Amino acid sequence: MKKIFKIMLLGLLLIIIMSTMSVFGAQKVMKIGHEMNPEHPEHLALLKFEELFEERTNGEIDVQIFPANQLGSFFVQIQNMKQGVQQGHLNGLGWPGHFIPEYFLFNTAFAFKGFDEYAKAINGPVGHEIRERLINEHGIRLISVGDWRRGARNLLSKKPIRTVEEVEGLKIRVPETPSYIESWKALGASPTPVAFGEVYLALQQGVVEAMECPLDLIYSQKFYEVADYISITEHLPELVALGVTEKFYQDLTDEQKIILEECVAEAGKYNREIVENSQEEIKANMATAGIEYIDVDQDAFWEKGKVAAYNLEEQDIWPKGFYQRIADSIE
Repeated sequence: MKKIFKIMLLGLLLIIIMSTMSVFGAQKVMKIGHEMNPEHPEHLALLKFEELFEERTNGEIDVQIFPANQLGSFFVQIQNMKQGVQQGHLNGLGWPGHFIPEYFLFNTAFAFKGFDEYAKAINGPVGHEIRERLINEHGIRLISVGDWRRGARNLLSKKPIRTVEEVEGLKIRVPETPSYIESWKALGASPTPVAFGEVYLALQQGVVEAMECPLDLIYSQKFYEVADYISITEHLPELVALGVTEKFYQDLTDEQKIILEECVAEAGKYNREIVENSQEEIKANMATAGIEYIDVDQDAFWEKGKVAAYNLEEQDIWPKGFYQRIADSIE
């Protein structure tokens, strides 16, 4: 009887010890999803973040990276975040526009000139207003915005586009957001929303005759195999933003929050290095595969396209005067 009692007591002690460990020592899981394939600079930089964050938090955080829509389509992933299924999502800075429409300004072509102006806008006083709204209204916090950047977006087409006038009537694939659609309408094109995973087939089958993306994305997704020309328009210098759920963020210790910001910033700089260092090699590889590059008058594109942000405001995509307020804040 005494032996049985000792065994039961030992079992009870083990349960208590394991319960205490689960409360105080269990790893926090951080699932981050994105749309790019495993060879893309953003995925490689997220792997860098995983390495840094796990190391500097002494393994207290288990970071899990899911590329290529493994956690579902973009719209599924943002619902996953609302439901706590995943803790992070990485995409172009306009992605929170599906919660707060003002973010669509950041994937509107010709709204600002150059990466630095876009970064100043989101990190300025007006930019911080909408970042706080995203936290308070939707429980999503953007981390280290401005450090992650894609290459500027350019125009890939099945026929040569040498002038802004030749964009007239062009059936171009765009993401299903009002900013991308209006940016190309301003140039006279016929923008056609197509899901990202269907772009290759849409170009191949002639559903669309053009699409626009940074060079590294055109290369990594092999879109150059089904179109022959890239016009160097640089119409949208696109920032990338990592959003994390506010619940995950607030569950971190103060020290872990600081480490998170530092690691995201460091990984973002690593992402930029990959993009910048690979541009010439990517261009050369696509040229070998048959791509012809066309230098266009970028100022002519900008002059015609700069009405897009005002047109979106007239459509009540965001409140009247918002674009002017945020433009004034960067001067």
